[in-house]
Amino acid sequence: MKRCKSSADRITDLPAHVLNHILVFLPIKDAGKTSVLSRKWRRRWRSIPQLVFDKEFANILDEPTSDRKVMNKQVMLNILQCLLLHDGHIAKFEISILGLDPCQESGLIILHLFNKGVQDFTLEFDESEAEEERYQMHSSLFSALHLKSLQLQSVKFAPPTWFVGFSKLTHLELAEVILPDDFFENFLPKCPMLERLKLAFCNGLAGDLGIVAPFLKSFSYMGFLDIYFKSTPLLSDLSLHYGRIPDMASASSLASLSRLQRFHVNCQSLQKLAGIGTNAPTRFRTLLHRLNFLCIDDVIFDGSKRERAFVCMIMSSPNLRSLTVGVGDWQSQFGVEPINNKVSSLWRLLEAEVCPGPSDCLQHLREFRIEHSHGTHAELDLMRFVLATAPLLRSIYVRPRCGLRTEKNTKFMKEVLRCKRVSKEAEITYDWDYAMD
Repeated sequence: MKRCKSSADRITDLPAHVLNHILVFLPIKDAGKTSVLSRKWRRRWRSIPQLVFDKEFANILDEPTSDRKVMNKQVMLNILQCLLLHDGHIAKFEISILGLDPCQESGLIILHLFNKGVQDFTLEFDESEAEEERYQMHSSLFSALHLKSLQLQSVKFAPPTWFVGFSKLTHLELAEVILPDDFFENFLPKCPMLERLKLAFCNGLAGDLGIVAPFLKSFSYMGFLDIYFKSTPLLSDLSLHYGRIPDMASASSLASLSRLQRFHVNCQSLQKLAGIGTNAPTRFRTLLHRLNFLCIDDVIFDGSKRERAFVCMIMSSPNLRSLTVGVGDWQSQFGVEPINNKVSSLWRLLEAEVCPGPSDCLQHLREFRIEHSHGTHAELDLMRFVLATAPLLRSIYVRPRCGLRTEKNTKFMKEVLRCKRVSKEAEITYDWDYAMD
């Protein structure tokens, strides 16, 4: 049998769309370097459908302060040059370079970009920019009716009067963005297909803060305003991190979320929910019964209303599959004494069965996580309760607070391993590597 010999370049001979797909997985710098491979590769990178300029492309924060302004200008000129050389369709365009500030070229980039039919657009500037120095988004953005995903950080976002809407937009993420005061009233209704919305510390909002989004499935909010839900019939994934205690209208509106399955909330927000949870109306109890995933951050085991609200949420959610508890950073002010036989206020609350129907609590739980563990006796009591209550438990994961002493970690885990387990398949994982960082 003769061995077939061929000098053909099999990769180069692949169809253009296959080559473009391969180049998409390379950093933009490496994709550009393929132009030296051969004549056929010389212009290949200019037609790739995704241009991503991230930390792999440049990192201005690594430069000396005196050189950052010059570096910033050069980076934006390089991005503009890449865009001007590109001669194909661009489906995704991203600028997320650490330390990047807006400059004169920003508007030129956006103006040219939206003639390329971009569907996925990300623009992130340095968070340290003062509000008066934030970049005002170019009006050409609001004529990009083909947009499906939009992510912005540290800019001013003001739709012009002629804006008719983003009829195809399904994903919107805004962080440190200055918004118009009528954002909820006039902008969101012009995005009828929106499925995912994330707002993080955005300023400028005022007036009616009720959300009307018929196809919204996921909503994440971090801030200080009282957001509530007017009409979100499909919302199933909700994350709320208020910087203050929300008002009763915001808390009560949660009862309208008939499809909610995943709930991520900070403990401070639960202070208002506690008043609902202990004497919960039927609609709100029904909402908690539907939850499959619950994550509660910034939990402080100090015997306060927040701790009672924490227990109430767990006891009122009998169908949980996954429970994550993030211990607050200021827990160090309370109860950080070494593990001992002292009965914590949390254990007293758990045993007192403060909420109706605790007998079926955690019967479906399969995963339990503690983040930023301080190794306190209250955390040990919580672990003991979960292990003794959840018959279907498969995994427990403990991530300690960074820098926690090794001897404290070891003592905590020894006590955990002595706890009685009703599930023979429950495995406990302690992230020792994270503790050493």
